[in-house]
Amino acid sequence: MQAPIPRLADHVPEFVAFAQAAARQVETGEIGDSTELRRRINEFHTTGRTLAIERIAPGWQAMAGYADGATRAHITEVLIALQVLPEYRNAPPGLRARAEWVVLYHDLGKQVISGQRDALHAFRSATMAARALPAVGFTTTADYAALLDSWAQRVLEATTPAADGRGLVQDGRALPLIIEGSEQLFGVDTPAAEIVQTVLLHQSLNVVPEWPNPGSVMEAELAGCIRPALVPLLEIMMLVDSDAWQLFDPASRERYRDSTLQVFAALRSHLKR
Repeated sequence: MQAPIPRLADHVPEFVAFAQAAARQVETGEIGDSTELRRRINEFHTTGRTLAIERIAPGWQAMAGYADGATRAHITEVLIALQVLPEYRNAPPGLRARAEWVVLYHDLGKQVISGQRDALHAFRSATMAARALPAVGFTTTADYAALLDSWAQRVLEATTPAADGRGLVQDGRALPLIIEGSEQLFGVDTPAAEIVQTVLLHQSLNVVPEWPNPGSVMEAELAGCIRPALVPLLEIMMLVDSDAWQLFDPASRERYRDSTLQVFAALRSHLKR
């Protein structure tokens, strides 16, 4: 019998409660714009609460130090948006639990400098998630300790020059071996493996035409890296990551939602072939 999946609320109850309350307030109009929401988010993240999150997501403090906490605010907004996402609300408990951890970790390694996009943060964040998950109660394989450092090094070294010549982007050609390595750490189709893989892959798909991800891979290549069991979790992450940027722009949110769903419909079709 599989062990229960740890819940984020069991580790940082105040953070989850804040997100749930803020989601209700956005829905009712009590919080009416992004400026007010950001103010409340910044007030919430006191030193004590930051340390509490740092204990389950090492690197949180460093991430929050970039760009006046912009990524910390974004992750919080994604957790808020998650509360009202239909795919999350209608999901079984295990999928909901996995989605909460993915949201927490997906941008954990992001380094925002002078407004530049960090094209390597998904791979970096995946290694940080892989290191953090056992401490919050996720099971590992017997080989985890022996393989973790070499796997993480492989992930961090999987870079290639950007097409425009400006810096490095993640190298999607390395994904099959990286995915296989994550399963050697956590097992196949296990909650921890799916969390790490979703964090790893969340910058590998182009779901919003206006915001293409640097270093994204072609659908046919991506299909070779994704087990069908991962698709619902990855879809939730891609939907809610976009929603968080559009909390007060329902027209754009709906348009980006439609484009994301189309991408995942095509991916599901490809996986069935």
